[in-house]
Amino acid sequence: MRIKRLIAGLGVGIAALSVAMIPVTTANAATGKNGVVETGEFGLYYLQNSGLPVFDLFLSDSNFANDVFPGTGIPADNNTESYWNRDSFWWHVFTGANYTGSHGCLPPGWVGNASATFKNTISSAYYSSSSC
Repeated sequence: MRIKRLIAGLGVGIAALSVAMIPVTTANAATGKNGVVETGEFGLYYLQNSGLPVFDLFLSDSNFANDVFPGTGIPADNNTESYWNRDSFWWHVFTGANYTGSHGCLPPGWVGNASATFKNTISSAYYSSSSC
């Protein structure tokens, strides 16, 4: 986990130093939340069996209340039906903010629809090297 945070921090620092040389439209894989599930990210989809829109995370997020699906006005909080874990870490999802409520784990490579417990109820998520 420390390595992932260090890489994210380095990515932010490099991006800040090179703003004048890189177009603003460049994808920001170091922070996620750009609407594309890239390697090393966890994606939460608005609908089941659908590719878009997607709320993608590179780092943990303790509260989805202020998040939307990129390119839309659709809130991410309590509004996801499926997942794709393109990360090498396990992702833990929770039905409450601040990692509270029902807890589920998604292993690296997992793709699938949310169960009845998690469908349209996820409010926070974090990554870990361990399973549930």
